Amino acid sequence: MSKTFELDIITPINTSSFMDVEYLRAPSIEGLFGVLPGHISSIIALDIGEIKIIQSKETLRFSTSGGFADIKKDKVILVLETAEESDKISIKRAQDSLDRSQKRLSDKSIDISRARVSIQKAKNRITIANKKN
Repeated sequence: MSKTFELDIITPINTSSFMDVEYLRAPSIEGLFGVLPGHISSIIALDIGEIKIIQSKETLRFSTSGGFADIKKDKVILVLETAEESDKISIKRAQDSLDRSQKRLSDKSIDISRARVSIQKAKNRITIANKKN
């Protein structure tokens, strides 16, 4: 059995491929899950959170706002709404989004649940951007 697997991250605007992935951790709607080579096939709904990829002793981190994981024994495909690599996230932009979303909570004419999701997404992006590998 191989000690690595392939990973494709597909978003509406980009596709990224990673070879020789040793470990993947992602946020499902029921909590975090991990994938090692030889994982049982499954399809998992993803939530807002961090995607962590370990590849050749290097750790990559992505912020996601959800999607699906299609897991096979030797390949994983993540179909995501968004995926932003930690070092490419603009903390200022994320903070501005957080500030706008928090202000919307006091506006009774808007969708409160949508504002809360926006807050969660912005906080996630800030947290991941501040993490050091």
